[in-house]
Amino acid sequence: MKRRPTYEELEQKVKKLEKELNCLYTVFEIINRPGISLEQRLQEVVASVSQGWQHSEIASARLMFEGQVYVSDRFEGGPCRQAADLIVDGKKVGVIEVYYGEERPERDEGPFLRAERDLINAIARRIGIFVERRRADEARERVQKRLQKALTKIFGGFLPICAKCKKIRDDTGNWVPIEAYIGDRTEVEFTHSICPECAKELYS
Repeated sequence: MKRRPTYEELEQKVKKLEKELNCLYTVFEIINRPGISLEQRLQEVVASVSQGWQHSEIASARLMFEGQVYVSDRFEGGPCRQAADLIVDGKKVGVIEVYYGEERPERDEGPFLRAERDLINAIARRIGIFVERRRADEARERVQKRLQKALTKIFGGFLPICAKCKKIRDDTGNWVPIEAYIGDRTEVEFTHSICPECAKELYS
């Protein structure tokens, strides 16, 4: 017959779960916080990570990302290590590690618990997702700036446009349809349709 856990054992499990959840919440809050640099995020993450581990009193953490190294306070490494790779766009770009400064009894993965493996994997995944999204946003902003710059160069900044018929006055002073004006100066081709509001007005 399987032994039922004692009250003290259940209390310890609850405290351990609270530590893990608090750690995960803190890490996610740091990663999602607006207005701080990626470097500051990673430093704050690594400073808080080890608090989620069972033996946090002897734990320290290190995060390596694209050649930069971030460490928690009093980082010394140690004989026991748990790590997870940081993956961005399918490529390994770094690693996050938690060390115990002293030996501890064997558990699920050396002295580490299975839940701690899940925790460090979740943190590594969240960092990777954040970096991917940040880089995608930066790439989109660069494209938009290049497009705006190109359009400004093509059209000269301001376009005289008729408030009623929407024709544009070109460099020779002639008023031409907007499709013709843009088509003559870019590779854009127009197709025509009728929007719902105009369709209602025309065919009501």
